[in-house]
Amino acid sequence: MNNKTIWILMALLAALAVVPGVSCGDDDDDITTDDAGGDDGDTSESTGEQCPPAPNPAVPEMRLRTLTILTPAAMTNAVLQQLITDSMDNEDFIWLIRLTGVGTGTMTLRTGSGQKVAGRTCTYSYLPAPYAPGEMQMTETGLNFALLGDPIAQLDVPMWSEGTAYPAAPLLTLPLRNLDIGGTFSEDYLYIGSYDDVAEEWTEAGTLSGAVTAEDAQNTVIEDLGMTMCGLLSGSTGAPANPADDCEGGPAAWDPTSWPRPPDTTVDGAPAYSMTATFAASAVHIQD
Repeated sequence: MNNKTIWILMALLAALAVVPGVSCGDDDDDITTDDAGGDDGDTSESTGEQCPPAPNPAVPEMRLRTLTILTPAAMTNAVLQQLITDSMDNEDFIWLIRLTGVGTGTMTLRTGSGQKVAGRTCTYSYLPAPYAPGEMQMTETGLNFALLGDPIAQLDVPMWSEGTAYPAAPLLTLPLRNLDIGGTFSEDYLYIGSYDDVAEEWTEAGTLSGAVTAEDAQNTVIEDLGMTMCGLLSGSTGAPANPADDCEGGPAAWDPTSWPRPPDTTVDGAPAYSMTATFAASAVHIQD
């Protein structure tokens, strides 16, 4: 089943989520969370292999290998989670992290979407605008890192359909606001979290939080679903295949409190949906 088909099923499940007595599960038997981090794991299995063979622990560079969405509710169903997992495994969805200043107590975290570098093993580069990476300052306490100061004000994170890649148009762009990332390194700085090659299971030790404003979501059209992200998140959709009338047509006419799933937070006073997630990541090369 390809990404587009899964998105259509996911939209149907999101709509069902507002019906009393209907539940869309969000469990994934292959992912666990670990607030305190985990062991390094055996790196011989291809899914969790150490990559690159000789990383620089002074400047950890990583690619997200899992992303488990906790909120908003419309994005927590098992179908979407499988899409994310498959897209990360297939490298249709590449999210990179680099940290500098390890050992100083204060680090700079640079994060954003990436692409594979042709002819180079385990090597990626950040995408340019409009998907350019953002930076934030982090405190360092042992192997733990957490936000110091302001989050990344805005980061657009694209996901491509299977068999397509930048610079083609993405399947979906997640317009994140006030992005905050934290987590725990493995002792060798090869992972955030760990991988068990016997159980073929990732342990997540990273956290992510941010928000998607209703207006940004309304401006994000998911062509393959014939709706906007606002329609998906809120359940407020108009005529089929007409994204323009989702969420009552936009800010000029809408009343978000009347939507089946109203926004739960604000960004600079504008209605928004909280997004929280956990993740695991492993070492790669990031080429500037």
